[in-house]
Amino acid sequence: MALLVYGEQPKFPRHVVGADFGIRINQPGAVYRHVSADISVEFRINSRGLREDAEIPYRKPDGQLRIVSLGDSFTVGYEVDVADCFSEVLERELRDRGIDTEVINAGVSGFSNAEEYAYLDREMLKYSPDVVLLSFFGNDLVDNQRAGLFQLDGTRLVEVRDRYVPLGGLGDFLNKNAAFGFLSERSNAFAIAKSRVRRLLKRRLEDQNRAHVADADRSTSESGSPTVEHQRRLAAAILEKIYSRCQEEGIPLVLMSIPSFRSDPDRLIEMFPTEEFPTQNRDGLRYLPSTELLQPFLGKEQLYWTRSHGHWTPRAHRIAGKALADIVVDLVGDR
Repeated sequence: MALLVYGEQPKFPRHVVGADFGIRINQPGAVYRHVSADISVEFRINSRGLREDAEIPYRKPDGQLRIVSLGDSFTVGYEVDVADCFSEVLERELRDRGIDTEVINAGVSGFSNAEEYAYLDREMLKYSPDVVLLSFFGNDLVDNQRAGLFQLDGTRLVEVRDRYVPLGGLGDFLNKNAAFGFLSERSNAFAIAKSRVRRLLKRRLEDQNRAHVADADRSTSESGSPTVEHQRRLAAAILEKIYSRCQEEGIPLVLMSIPSFRSDPDRLIEMFPTEEFPTQNRDGLRYLPSTELLQPFLGKEQLYWTRSHGHWTPRAHRIAGKALADIVVDLVGDR
């Protein structure tokens, strides 16, 4: 009935669970499928929660260039096969250029920049990366607030808690539950209900953090909600912390900004806080605004899926992956 009335719904089970280091990761060992009017994509997660077909040891092989790729659903590749993810495209491009490379896809759906910092600091540095790639999407501005790991005290970034797993044990149970996963993957009616409940829960988490933000920083609107200016400053401060952590380890950082897409009229919307976080002339930092990459193809090729959750198509991933390869080659030189 739901299919007849509402059409094919995006059925994207989110198999994310709490890790012992305090934040959520992809459920280790999970195998599932994303289905929508646009795609049918299989997901395989390895034993450490990475979207990788193989196990990856912490110890890096001698002579290998290793890149850790952090981000949200765009990075993990919500609506593409693993081989089409820009991280995989980047790996292939570098190998084709004679560089023994491994790009580790550490994307987690719903991740904020705050969680990406925690993931890097507590887990992904164990892989001894030579380069860290972090992809920014506009909803990071709100997601940083929702996670509540960091707040601004004036201009100072303060860590206020070290754990964030939405719904805690209940969320873990639901994401691991076979019946819940079956319905999430196959039932249009369940997908509609799940989407509505998720929106309510997100709103509740945002409301819970508003009071804390208002106390710590007076940059709030009359309704008590953090202003966009506050969200941009918070994101910039967290990005600064990520950059500083990479500098401490002597690891170059590549930042890629992913624009959102509006189909009426066709346009790309850039949300990266460039004014608050300058990217020019900084040692060990490269910035790729993918808006500039995609703009020439806008309206000519399909870059975003439009009948589901609006993620990149394989074409957009390929464009980004190839551009990232150029940056990495320039960054690492003749290592």
